[in-house]
Amino acid sequence: MSFEPVLLAPEPEIEEIYPYRRVWRTAWLEVLALFGVALALYALTELFGILPAGLRDPLPRAGVALLPLALWLVFSWGGERRALRPRPGLLRVLILGALVANAVAVPLDEHVFLTGRWLPGAGFGGRLLGYAATIGFTAEFLKYLVLRYTVWPRHFTQRLDGIAYSLAVSVGYATVLNLRFALFTEATLLATALRVVSITLPHLAMGALLGFFLAELWIGRTAIFWLPAGLGIAALISGAHYAFRAIAITGSPSVADSGSSPLLGLLLAFGFVAILFAIFAFLVASADARAQALSSPRRTL
Repeated sequence: MSFEPVLLAPEPEIEEIYPYRRVWRTAWLEVLALFGVALALYALTELFGILPAGLRDPLPRAGVALLPLALWLVFSWGGERRALRPRPGLLRVLILGALVANAVAVPLDEHVFLTGRWLPGAGFGGRLLGYAATIGFTAEFLKYLVLRYTVWPRHFTQRLDGIAYSLAVSVGYATVLNLRFALFTEATLLATALRVVSITLPHLAMGALLGFFLAELWIGRTAIFWLPAGLGIAALISGAHYAFRAIAITGSPSVADSGSSPLLGLLLAFGFVAILFAIFAFLVASADARAQALSSPRRTL
């Protein structure tokens, strides 16, 4: 008569190692670090008077303009290099995002759209539609072209790949706009930091939107109108940010008013990216859960 050994304790389950960089975690680290630096500069300048309010040294301003890129290299790029399965081509799409911004988007705005001449004085609806139809749509369409002809769909194996690549191209795009503001204006260090936040965070928010639509187009096999709808929505939301930013800074729907509250503009940019990050993190998780439920075999009684 033989007896099988009985384990006094169950064998521990082996947890599967997640081989990819956790995109939302590193994106949030970048957002919080950038927001924290801008908030610290505001406190040191406006509240405590430690930094001169009129500080215009070009070297610190250029450093602030490059801060989003540095944060991306530390958190996202560094995280990819430590991951078991790094996503290829991220640095390439970032560089291409910077190139199309400098070679196409900036000349279009300065010589064709001329948004600085006619949109600031328009009403809320005019600013929303005007910015959406010009720099908003241009930015998202150029980012789409970069991704479409480099990494899509070959490197889109999961929905978070779309978010990772779209955030990378958005950082490159925003870096050019940040540097141009820092180097070609006479803004103070604090004004540069606030402007860098107001440029970078909305581009990251739109990156999450564009990445979700591109990933869903390939993985979810959506209808043909899915991508144009995504670009249109991204352009409208971008235009809405510009319109609300004017209200937040001046405290009035009219930008002609003399009041100024840059801190509200900073909070608006942070709230903007926080809401869209939360929305698309939920949508990605829900879509992945539905796909997993459909692919798993059903048990029959």
